[in-house]
Amino acid sequence: MKVWILPLLCVAGGVVFAQESEVRTRQLWDSSLAAQRPPAAAATKPTPPKQASPPVRGLVGVTVWRLRPAQTTDKREIRALIQEDGRDMGDWTPERIPADSPLLEGQRVRISVESGEEGYLYLVDRDEYADGSKSDPYIIFPTTRTRGGDNHVKPGVVIQIPEEQDNPNYFKVVRSRADQVNEVITILVSPKPMPGIGNTRNRIKLTENQMAEWEKQSKTKAYRLEAAGQAGKVLTVAEQAASRGGVLTQDDPLPQTMYRVDSKPGDTIMLQLPLKITPNSAK
Repeated sequence: MKVWILPLLCVAGGVVFAQESEVRTRQLWDSSLAAQRPPAAAATKPTPPKQASPPVRGLVGVTVWRLRPAQTTDKREIRALIQEDGRDMGDWTPERIPADSPLLEGQRVRISVESGEEGYLYLVDRDEYADGSKSDPYIIFPTTRTRGGDNHVKPGVVIQIPEEQDNPNYFKVVRSRADQVNEVITILVSPKPMPGIGNTRNRIKLTENQMAEWEKQSKTKAYRLEAAGQAGKVLTVAEQAASRGGVLTQDDPLPQTMYRVDSKPGDTIMLQLPLKITPNSAK
């Protein structure tokens, strides 16, 4: 499938128009997803978001969190204790980055996903090399080590991979080969559970035929938009609580990167998140 980024026009007067159109489109997607979340506590007297009518279909929100050393100004509740090779690496703070931000080797990241459709979430991981070839596909979620294998999703429910209780509780950016250029995460939201997946502790290797069949069934376009002005913001207490089994409300932050996949009721939604890997010259 292809991921389309809504374009910015470079002709005179066109840049402003295209930017405004992009902002309005993202606002439409945001309001649609937010309106499907549960309302905030009555005591806060929230203003209900304007609901798109009908709701925008095929929305999947993704936030890539880059972990950086914690600062004294970071709230303690959102800090992540990192241990590596038996060593205490101290506290780290997750901060948002756009989905297309290059990741340096050695950096630590997490990924969180929220679906605008109720269903079941699956993540497949593959290495991509400079010649366009890819490694074997592996299902990295669901497994019993994360959320006990519970992959049921709906608006407000956030799946964080790896989650805080996992060991390790982050992905470390490491190339498997010198010519690896991307880590490609395929995200699927299926209306029904896939038989036999999610009841093992470790990742599951897929055959090329299985992966090809899934891709064949989900040949749809995906459009991507970033949240304006949100990159670099740190995880909030509400987002931390949601990653531990809570639910985001209409008043809580929305995903950094929103995808809209062309789909119909009952379709499996599928998109690809390529994470670009950049060699770390300081290593």
